[in-house]
Amino acid sequence: MESMEDQMIHKVSELCKKIDGLKTQSTKLYELKYNNPKSPVRDAEVNHMIEDIQATCRLIANDKTKYEK
Repeated sequence: MESMEDQMIHKVSELCKKIDGLKTQSTKLYELKYNNPKSPVRDAEVNHMIEDIQATCRLIANDKTKYEK
């Protein structure tokens, strides 16, 4: 099974979906962080969401494949 860092984005549509997903994750992270009382469970979920967003950003940044139509 490929890890998220090993996957490549081969289509512009896939790239756009990843970016849209980042915005969705960002909104959820903001709502969780600022609309919920501080607790160990909330903080763990916040950290997990941050790690997931960072992994997606790394995937996008490390995709150096040439775009072909």
